[in-house]
Amino acid sequence: MSKVAVPFEEWKEFLNSFTDRHRGWLVRLEIHDLETEENVGSEFFRLHSIELDTEDMKNPRINITVGSDDKLVKHVLFRPSHVMLHLSPEGADESLNVQSLNTSTTVYFRAAVLPDVVDGVA
Repeated sequence: MSKVAVPFEEWKEFLNSFTDRHRGWLVRLEIHDLETEENVGSEFFRLHSIELDTEDMKNPRINITVGSDDKLVKHVLFRPSHVMLHLSPEGADESLNVQSLNTSTTVYFRAAVLPDVVDGVA
């Protein structure tokens, strides 16, 4: 597995592109609280979007929105500091990790599949 750090100045474009490639894919969120060391994981949901919100430039946020059926849930990651993409040996996106003020949040795909393979089947 390889890791790719995404520079801050590329976050907005990267996250928009990432969302376009993976919207609707099944993902599981794992949140690690950096202060309490607590880990919380979710069930699998469909990815709706991952967006950089810079409405307040001093306190940017990354919003991860997932859903099932007609319900959407937004996870707000306050003051993110790092975005890291994890790739499979074949080069498929396996997970995306965001370090924020008090948490490390990872979006795991149910399966690491190259988007062009999925697009060819779907």
